[in-house]
Amino acid sequence: MADTLYLALVFHNHQPVGQFDRVTEHIANVSYLPLVELLERHPAVKVGMHYSGLLLQWFKEHQPQMIERLRELVARGQIEMISGGYYEPILAALPDEDKIGQIEKLNAELRATFGIDPTGMWLAERVWEPHLARPIAEAGLHYVILDDTHFESVGLDKERDLFGYYITEEQGFPLAVLATLHYLRYAIPWHPVESLIDWLRAERDQGLPSGQPKLAFMGDNGEKFGTWPGTYEHCWGEPKYMESLFGALEDNADWLKTTTPSAFMHEFSPLGRIYLPTASYVEMSQW
Repeated sequence: MADTLYLALVFHNHQPVGQFDRVTEHIANVSYLPLVELLERHPAVKVGMHYSGLLLQWFKEHQPQMIERLRELVARGQIEMISGGYYEPILAALPDEDKIGQIEKLNAELRATFGIDPTGMWLAERVWEPHLARPIAEAGLHYVILDDTHFESVGLDKERDLFGYYITEEQGFPLAVLATLHYLRYAIPWHPVESLIDWLRAERDQGLPSGQPKLAFMGDNGEKFGTWPGTYEHCWGEPKYMESLFGALEDNADWLKTTTPSAFMHEFSPLGRIYLPTASYVEMSQW
């Protein structure tokens, strides 16, 4: 039985080019701000945060206090700021020089705003093509977030094989790839917190053949926590799901450790090497 399970939660936040200010302000008030306030109340819980360049620019112009609060969370090591394409493009559709330019532009924004060098990225709509490893690595990043669907397409079992990260490469340029787990994306915030904790404990007990601790990873839209219909009351009103969740994470910290992708990868080895085909998440593939 393994002693510890690591849990990494990443929240992806973005509004499109041309979004109305009143819409962005509403979403900020019901999703983005409550999550930052929650993190401030639970300093032991670590997460990753991705904001597109446009959204960061909107905060600077309309809610500069949000930037200051994020700076504080970054400074105390509670959140990892995650990069991506500045305007949230479908990266595979761009020439390589523009792929790199988009990422480097957001890298520079994060460096100037928060004083950090990002190491990973959120891939817009998780649209992956194998050649992307090289320009992402050339832009200075070390990992990318994908869906478990991508890994299933080469025969991996999402309930057994995806509790960690893998290494891919393109023409000698290595890149770590992490799978956001289907169960966690649907369990948070829809399943009872007690059921989620039971599932995490069972995964801890099963362990990995290598003896290395498991990583349970979820990356999902920040708008799911307050903006989607019915989610504001569920997440932040009664029964205060997110408050209950973070409280449970703290209560079980003796065996359940929240972490960030880069911190986990700094401490633990990859599960192996992998080459993934062109893929996206299930709904995008259907569309």
